[in-house]
Amino acid sequence: MEGSEAMNAGGIIGLAVVLLLAAGVCGVAAAQQMSIDEVGNVTAGETVTISGTTNIAPGNHLTVTVTPVGFAPTNKSAPSGAAGTSGTVVVQKGNATANTWSFEANTTGFEPGEYTVTVDWVEGDAAASTTFMVGEAAPATTVTTAPAVTPAPATTTAPTTSPTPTAAGPALPVAAALAAAAAGCLVRRR
Repeated sequence: MEGSEAMNAGGIIGLAVVLLLAAGVCGVAAAQQMSIDEVGNVTAGETVTISGTTNIAPGNHLTVTVTPVGFAPTNKSAPSGAAGTSGTVVVQKGNATANTWSFEANTTGFEPGEYTVTVDWVEGDAAASTTFMVGEAAPATTVTTAPAVTPAPATTTAPTTSPTPTAAGPALPVAAALAAAAAGCLVRRR
């Protein structure tokens, strides 16, 4: 009996090791997760960056949709309701713990109120959502300035100056004397 008890104990230990290995392998295949960073309050007309992290591999595509809370199909003949936006982004390589994604949302035309952001993994079933508030745009202010007043130019008379005589005397007689001397030299050489 001692031999069969040892055999049973070895079988139980072997089975325990196999179960532990199987549990470890299953734990490695973690579920795909996404998160959205807090957006905060936004003023209508601003461009806001919506971003987050995920354990989905870089290069995968995510669809980002921004819609007003309470958005529902409407009668096409009725005036349009609050605006929304959507687009596709690509997961970027992050750090050792998470990859990143970001989406630029222009809120021009958004009505004040609460909006939902939904991020869906195009190639899989991971999703995340959050909400943020859009506030009313500040009224446009116009700045008016008075026309510039140009002062009239001041009239001044410049004092008249007379030429200052030089000690060398007039230049014309000197030039004439030099020309005569040069002519005399030429005549003597012949």
